[in-house]
Amino acid sequence: MLEILFELPMNLLGLGISAFIGRFAYSGYATVASPNLLRLTFAFVSIAIGFALLAGGLFAGGYSQAVTTAGLVAQATGYFFIAFSHSLKSFDFAPPRHFLLVPLAITGFVIPGNSIEHLVRSISFILLVYVSIETIASYMQSKRTSTLMIGSGLGLLAVAELLSWYNFIYPGSFYLAALSIKVAGFGLMFVPFSKFGLASGLGRMNSQIGSGL
Repeated sequence: MLEILFELPMNLLGLGISAFIGRFAYSGYATVASPNLLRLTFAFVSIAIGFALLAGGLFAGGYSQAVTTAGLVAQATGYFFIAFSHSLKSFDFAPPRHFLLVPLAITGFVIPGNSIEHLVRSISFILLVYVSIETIASYMQSKRTSTLMIGSGLGLLAVAELLSWYNFIYPGSFYLAALSIKVAGFGLMFVPFSKFGLASGLGRMNSQIGSGL
């Protein structure tokens, strides 16, 4: 019961943050018609749906595992859109370099007790590591604080997925910490989006943030 009292508000907080980021991204898209911002809108809406499913899974009874897995798949889809958006924007996706991380995802098949949820978390981790590295690299060129905050937020999301991944090996040891870090990551990303989204020139500023992804 104590875990539910913690998980529910954290998932709802994550839902609110990701939904607002999606709203700011869509507002930017509506203003400047940037395909990059449209992809980011899809990404954060999908992540928000994932948080909603994770919260609903707490009350789904016998369907709890299925609902939770669906939530993780929705969030992994959002991470894919973010990574895809970044790869199209930068045009520097080098398969030999980045696919060195693939063995980390494959370990989802070889560790005892693997499941669809385990595999989805592994894929999410790979996507988040890629996009966080590329975003930090973008910051090294642009020196924009907003890009650094987004890259750091994505890095926290990767750490959260890694801890959740290890939670399968040591059940109950990392889940709450992972959820807290995950929400903190989205909170860190929310700051630049909200700062520019609530200011005048919404579309122009959102377009600049989008270029960091």
